[in-house]
Formats: sequence, C-alpha cells, structure tokens
Amino acid sequence: MNGKEIYRNWMDAWNKDISFLNQITDENCVVHQARTDGKDSGSTKGLNALKDVIESAKDYFENVKMSLVVEPIEDGNYVSARWNFKGVYNGKMEEAKAERGKLVSFDGTDIFYIENNKIKEYWVSSDVIDFMNQLEVF
Repeated sequence: MNGKEIYRNWMDAWNKDISFLNQITDENCVVHQARTDGKDSGSTKGLNALKDVIESAKDYFENVKMSLVVEPIEDGNYVSARWNFKGVYNGKMEEAKAERGKLVSFDGTDIFYIENNKIKEYWVSSDVIDFMNQLEVF
C-alpha cells in the first residue's frame, strides 16, 4: 500500500468507519497536534491516538464530512494533503455561542510519516481561528 492509498484509508476512517485505522496505524504512532480541548496530543500513542483525533472532533458535530482540497502528495516516506471539514454543530462546546445546527466548515493540512505501510507520525495543522470564529468562541 503506498502513501496515497494510506491517506485515502484515513479519509475513509473519517467518512465511513473508524476501523479503517486498524490496517494503517503503527502501534507507536505519535500525533502532533495543537488541540482545542487542552489535551496533550503526545500522551497517547498508536491506534488510540489516531482514533482520538477523529472521535474528539466528532464530539461537537453531527453529519461530519471530510473532503480533499488538494489530493495527497507523496515524497519518500511522507504523504501530505489539504482537507476540508464540514459538520453540523451539536451545541455541546461550553465556550461556544453558536446555535445548535450551525454548519461549520474549515480547512487543514495533514502530514504523515509512513514506515512499513503504517502511519508512524502524524502532524495536523488546521485553521483553528476560522473554526473558533464560526462557533463564536471569540
């Protein structure tokens, strides 16, 4: 499986079934992410670390849809892509003033380091300012 195929499985984990992560995640996978919930992204490793990225994002949204803005680009052991997140806000974020049912959409970029056909490291950079503005946190 090449990096682009692994990335497509990542998108399927978001849009179809989180179990797609089982076949593409290294047991020592490390996530590098500035989180809005204050958690330390490096405190959990492996499958649970990647599952937490998806599950924690979905805590605040219904009808989540991830789509590609820029198709995956592969260079050696690295693969990167630009994505768009869309979801309907469920009203559960304490700091947010946005009304339940608001459609939220923002973009981000992923970088994966792939080793032995598994995600070994994951860096995510998303437009948190846009995200928080839409939820009326600021």
